[in-house]
Amino acid sequence: MLSLELTESVVGATLRRYEELFGRRDVEGIVAGFADDAYVRYSNFQPLKGKEKLRAFLVQRFARLKDYRLKKRLEVLQPPRFAASWTAEWIDADTKIEMEGFGTEILTVREGLFVEWIANLSTWKRGEALKIAEPDR
Repeated sequence: MLSLELTESVVGATLRRYEELFGRRDVEGIVAGFADDAYVRYSNFQPLKGKEKLRAFLVQRFARLKDYRLKKRLEVLQPPRFAASWTAEWIDADTKIEMEGFGTEILTVREGLFVEWIANLSTWKRGEALKIAEPDR
C-alpha cells in the first residue's frame, strides 16, 4: 500500500519495491498493491478488471520469464497519477532466447492502492535493438 501522499520519494520507493517484487516474481506481493476493482490495460493483451484476473495474468506472464531483471524510473508525478518507464532483461523460458524490453506505464492511485495500470512494452532479442538510421547527407 502506498502512502496517501504521493511525493517523489514515496513513488520512488514504491518503484524500487516493485522492481524487487517483479524480480522475485512475487505475484501475491504485486497484487496486494492493487484495489479489488483495479483496471489493467497491458500492451496488446485484453484489458482486465479485478485482482483475480490480474493475478492470473501475472502468473501466465511470469511462466515465460526466467532470470527477470527490472529497472523502473519515475517520469511524471501528477497525483493521483504518475508515469514511469522501465527497462527489463530476461530469458524466454520456452525458447531460451535472451530478451530485452522497454516499457512505459501510467498508474492511478486511490486510498493508497493502484486502481488503474496502463502499460506498453516493446521487446527484442538482447543486443538487437533497432537503431535510428542516420540521415543521408
